[in-house]
Amino acid sequence: MRTHIIASLFLASATAATAQEVVAPPATPAPSAAAPFDERAQWCDAYATWLVAMSETSPQTAPADVRETQRVENEINACKLDPQDYERDTRAEADLAIETAQG
Repeated sequence: MRTHIIASLFLASATAATAQEVVAPPATPAPSAAAPFDERAQWCDAYATWLVAMSETSPQTAPADVRETQRVENEINACKLDPQDYERDTRAEADLAIETAQG
């Protein structure tokens, strides 16, 4: 019984530590649609990862046929076409995520 209690405490503390990780948005402005692909991809990876992390307030269980990273991948792919347009379109969601995170 003692082992189960200790294990559950470790699991709870690991979950709390994970929940406290804060992902920062990119410090640089969004590149234009004409920017090199690698530059757009790098910025979009950071922005989409931050956006998804901030907008998901509780862990969600995905169906068995959906990867856990699928939403981030979809957001990154949508962003790569025109990062400035994508940021403009998602800014309301990002602002709400910031307000929610700040309390």
